This record gives sequence, C-alpha cells and structure tokens, in this order.
Amino acid sequence: MERSLYIGIIQPSSPPERELLEKGLEVLRKKGIPFKSLVDLEESPPSHKAFLLYEALTCGKFTHLWAVRGGAGAWKLLPYLDDLFKESYVKQPYLPQLIGFSDITILHAYFWQKFGKKGLHAPMIVHLPNLVGEAKELLWKVLHQSCKEVKLSGRAYQEGEASGYLLGGNLSIVASLCGTPYFPLKQELILFLEDIGEKPYRLERAFLQILFSLPKGLLKGIVIGDLGDMEASKLLTSLREFLPSEIPIAYAFPFGHIPNNCPLLFGAKAKLKVRGEEAILNFPLD
Repeated sequence: MERSLYIGIIQPSSPPERELLEKGLEVLRKKGIPFKSLVDLEESPPSHKAFLLYEALTCGKFTHLWAVRGGAGAWKLLPYLDDLFKESYVKQPYLPQLIGFSDITILHAYFWQKFGKKGLHAPMIVHLPNLVGEAKELLWKVLHQSCKEVKLSGRAYQEGEASGYLLGGNLSIVASLCGTPYFPLKQELILFLEDIGEKPYRLERAFLQILFSLPKGLLKGIVIGDLGDMEASKLLTSLREFLPSEIPIAYAFPFGHIPNNCPLLFGAKAKLKVRGEEAILNFPLD
C-alpha cells in the first residue's frame, strides 16, 4: 500500500537563516504538504547531525527527508553514519527518499552506494520560493508521483546515445568523492554535473579528477547543468582532448544553482540522446 506523503525537514549541512527557512516552509503549507521540521538553526557537531539524520531515517515516519539547505558539512557525517548503520538495517524494506543538491550530493552518493537508494537531486527548502519555469511544477509532480517519467532538454556537444545510471551532482563535491569508498562505481553511469562560484581552473581540475578516476568503460554519457559564471561549452572545449570520444555529451540542462532547477533522480536508469543541436535526457521515476 502506498504511504501518504510526509516530509521530514533536515539540516545535514550548514544551518539556514530563520527568515529563509520560514519562507520555504510556507511554500509547503500552501501546497498542503504535511511536514515536520527537525531544523534547530544552530551549527552542531557532525556526530550529532549524523545521529539526528539516522533517527529520521529509521523512525519509519517519513516518506522523504528534505534538506533545508546545502553549504558545507555533509562530508563529515559519513564515518558516523557508517558506525550507526548496521547490516541488519539493509534488510529493512523502507527507507525515506532524500531531497536536496549541492552539498547534499555527498549523501545521495552515500545512500546509493550503501543501499541502492535513489535520491531526488532537487531544490532545497530555502530555494522553494524562488522556483520558476518547468521546475516550479515538475518538482510537485515528481513528489506526488503524478508523472512516470521526466524528460529534460539541453544543448548538444558531442553526438551519441547512451543509457546508464544517473549519478553525479555538484562538480567539486563529486571530485572530492573520487578515491574514497563513498563514490558509487558499481554501474555504468551517465554523469551529471553542476556547480557555482568556482574559478575556471578549479572546475577544470575537478572535472579531470573525475575523468581520470573512473574505470575505463564505466562512463557512458555526460550531462552538464548550470556552472555559474563559467559557460559549460567553454569548459568542455578546454578539456576536449581528455573527453571520451565515443560517448554523448550535452550541456545547458535546467538544473543547478538556478531558479529553474529541475529535479533529477540520482540512481535512475536514464537515457541520453544527442543529435544535431538537441540533447534529450529522460528517466523513469519508479
């Protein structure tokens, strides 16, 4: 039987400003979405944050856990989560879906790697009042499961077709996962990336770190969203000699630190088709 929607609002990264939190929660109220805020507005030790997250995950009350904001701090939770999770928990049938992006990329990767749990790479609570474009309605459709598939359009960079598990998130954070046991490398993947506030040389270095770390043949496609002040096409061109020539690559997709931040399903089996000037990314929501 399908569970009724019930959101737990969590704070695994930086604490939010009270005013921004209230504005975000008001959006949920107007949408008639039931929730419970677990946010304390204070910076607390990673061990405490990890325990609160573990409790929210295992209490059995929530269908989703929605990060209030990103910032920094999620990385520090992982060793504590390793200690808290026991092998017996993997056998439990239910785990709430995590919602967030940016620094929350760390936790999406962790739960996919540990449990095969798909996460919703989507705007966080403080971003909800500023959503525009297709993201404004698509997020609610995905949340209420009123659509079976998401289809997003971007611009072509390198033609081709591919299928693979949709993994990625914030470019700098994905790069920081490389070489650690927390990066999910078990499956063929379509890598999706976004970032903001990074200088071009830092983005180049992070991108190369990912490319050089992935086992040969694992990477089936690359999808880039918003990169802040850096044009994605320029980043790709600057690294063209290092890009796999046999995979489709596309950019200018509507996700990242922008008002039109469309949801992606981390871990979904996606398809990428790049032909002419058009690129289409689609994935099921089951």
